[in-house]
Amino acid sequence: MTHRQADMVRRFTARHVVNHWIMLVCFVGLVLTGVPQKFPAQEWAKGLILLFGGVVRVRFMHHLLGTVMALQLVWHVVESVWRHLVRRLPMSMIPRVADVQHFLQQVRFNVGFVEAPPAMDRYTFAEKLEYLALVWGTAVMVATGLLLLYPVRWSLLVPGEVILAAKAAHGGEAILAFLSILTWHVYFVHIRHWNTAIFTGRLGEEAYAEEHSLELARIRRGDMPLSARPAAGRVIGFALITLAVVGGVLALMWWLRWSPAAVAAVTIAGRG
Repeated sequence: MTHRQADMVRRFTARHVVNHWIMLVCFVGLVLTGVPQKFPAQEWAKGLILLFGGVVRVRFMHHLLGTVMALQLVWHVVESVWRHLVRRLPMSMIPRVADVQHFLQQVRFNVGFVEAPPAMDRYTFAEKLEYLALVWGTAVMVATGLLLLYPVRWSLLVPGEVILAAKAAHGGEAILAFLSILTWHVYFVHIRHWNTAIFTGRLGEEAYAEEHSLELARIRRGDMPLSARPAAGRVIGFALITLAVVGGVLALMWWLRWSPAAVAAVTIAGRG
């Protein structure tokens, strides 16, 4: 092992790296295929659509990538239930009171009121905020995307104004997400520090000490959180929750795919 390799600390597993690649490909693809549809009259949008092979192909790619991202969200929910309910691992991505304190100390450090930045754990307050924004944004995009993909089907349950509101929210959230990644994420990951940990799985020890000193201290002590043995009751609970989530997704897909014509026929027959 070289000296440079010895200075690298394992931060992410192969599972994290694969999940990030899927999210990265989906996000970039959704932006490239979605933004031109929001501004179809612009010349650059027309050119981009032609580059992809036409509006039909653009829409197909947008729907396909959106489906993959939606399934990834479902997988994340199921995986989180397993990790936190069954294996009893800490919910390290959820903000706590300490994160507010870290934020305030970081501000004081930035303006020169204190001499040292906050000592933070596995995830900083900025990373936690970005995570929550990602989960919330994905949920909003999936929900509004389904409304826009099946407007006639949803109109059986909600007024038409909801569909129009979903269109505005979908486009607005897309622009917000793009700008957030372009500014917030790029700054903290590529400008403030060139951090490739999510691609390589490893982070330099110096950067680890600066941004995640509390976790690095635990790694050096060998005091990392251990997962609990899967107890029968927790496994059964996980199975029931997973069945409910997967069953709900399948039921929604079945309901959405049932043609409006069939619904209308059943409705007319019932009234008769």
